[in-house]
This record gives sequence, C-alpha cells and structure tokens, in this order.
Amino acid sequence: MSTATVSGLWIYPVKSCRGISLKEMQIGPTGPKHDREWMIVDDKNKFISLRSNPKLSEIKTALQGPFLHLYAGTNKILINTEEYSSDLEMVTVWTDTFLASVASKDVNEALSDFISQSVKLVRYQKESFRALGAASTSAVKQTMFADSRPILLTNESSIAELSGHLNSQNLMPSVIERFRSNIILSDIPAYAEDYFKEIKIGEVGFKNPRLCTRCMVVTQDVETGKVVSKETLKVLSETHKPNVHQAEAHKVTFGINLTPSNLGTIHLNDSVTQIF
Repeated sequence: MSTATVSGLWIYPVKSCRGISLKEMQIGPTGPKHDREWMIVDDKNKFISLRSNPKLSEIKTALQGPFLHLYAGTNKILINTEEYSSDLEMVTVWTDTFLASVASKDVNEALSDFISQSVKLVRYQKESFRALGAASTSAVKQTMFADSRPILLTNESSIAELSGHLNSQNLMPSVIERFRSNIILSDIPAYAEDYFKEIKIGEVGFKNPRLCTRCMVVTQDVETGKVVSKETLKVLSETHKPNVHQAEAHKVTFGINLTPSNLGTIHLNDSVTQIF
C-alpha cells in the first residue's frame, strides 16, 4: 500500500493540440470532461497527430464559458460547446471507425491553412460510440478520441529517473508535459504506477490498467513540435523494463492508461487513497 498525491491535472480538448492545466477534473461517462472531444482528420477522415503533422503542437486551446478557443497563429477560432452539428461523417482513430460531427467550412479552412494540409475538425457527440470493450466499467463504457483508455496517468518520480539517465549520457533531460498525461502523481517511487491494479483518487476509482506504449511524440518540443530529444525513446527502452504480465511490457512504455469505475470530480493535491 502506497500513498501518492495528485500534482497535475490536464485535458487536451483537441487531440494532439496543446492542453489545459486544471485545478479540478470532472469525470463523466467518457472520461475527463472535454478531453479529446475534438479531433482533426485528413481528407480520408482519418485522424492526424503530432507524429504526422508537428504543426498541431502550435494550436493552443482554452475553455472559457461555453466556448472552446483555438489559437492558430494570429487566428482565434471559437467553437460553441453547447451547439452540436448535424453534419455527421464516419471517422477513424487507429482501428476504430464511428460517427462524429463535422465543424463548419470556415473552421476547417482556417485550420487547413494553418497546418498546410486539407483537414476537418470533428467532434464526439451523442451519435458517436467508441466502445471500450473489455476495458470498460459499469460507469464508463466508451472513450472519445484518446488513443487507449480514457485516462493517462504518469508519475513525477518516473520522469525524474528517466531524465537522470539522459543526464548521465550528457543528453537533454525530458519533461513530463511531452507525455500528455491527464493525471500526474508525486510522492511515490519511480515506475510504481506500472504495478497499480486499482486506485482511488478523491471520490473516483480507476481500474483496468494498461501500460502506455510510447512513440516519437515524447521526443518533440511541446510548443513547436520539433524533435529536440531523439534519444529519449532509446534511453527509455534501455532503462525501463516493467516486470508485469501485460502484453505491452516488452514494448517502450511510460505511464498507464486507466478507466474510471465511477463518476465524480478529482482535484489537485488529492491523495490516492487505495492502491491494490
């Protein structure tokens, strides 16, 4: 039994764009409210990410009142979160294909101009259903545009250990923001999170853990998308070898994905009261 503390809460309203730091996080039936609720797709309605278009990292996001603000260079795009488009199309995230609504022509043209690629902004809404399958719980049976389960959790001690290994090789240290977590913990040993089975933060439980496999995004600067630490993945693969019985254990991993087991609100500085 260990005790951890929540030191960071983040949502990423538009998949692969900049995130928003929170003091409290509402957990709903698809996970954190507004997290990965929007996504940018190409002309075949397949998601694009920082891997294929680093320019996405320059799009800042903010939530103010009923509006999602997207800052793309000198342009500010406003999306009314209380209005839902009736223009529905099938979109694809990895191997999942399901309905999503399409933003207006003006919004799509502005984003296309900014990232120099023909794209559309799409939104997860009531007509969408991306099933979690075996990863679901009684409260959360679907996830929006996240890569895996609705929650990604990381640990400050783990990033400190990784950075220590990078420093020992005279390489640039990493920063936890590159790992695009929803929940960041402190006060537990490095990589203790690999062995979580079920945890409780405030009034909300989380279960069905899965090691989070990593790609080149963790080598990219969070503001420019440029690769600034190409050695990060190699060093991580050499120094972090979780001895757990999960299919991902032999891959390069950092952090874990989880599914909420009930709805509620969690806060900065909450204690992780149960770890099994």
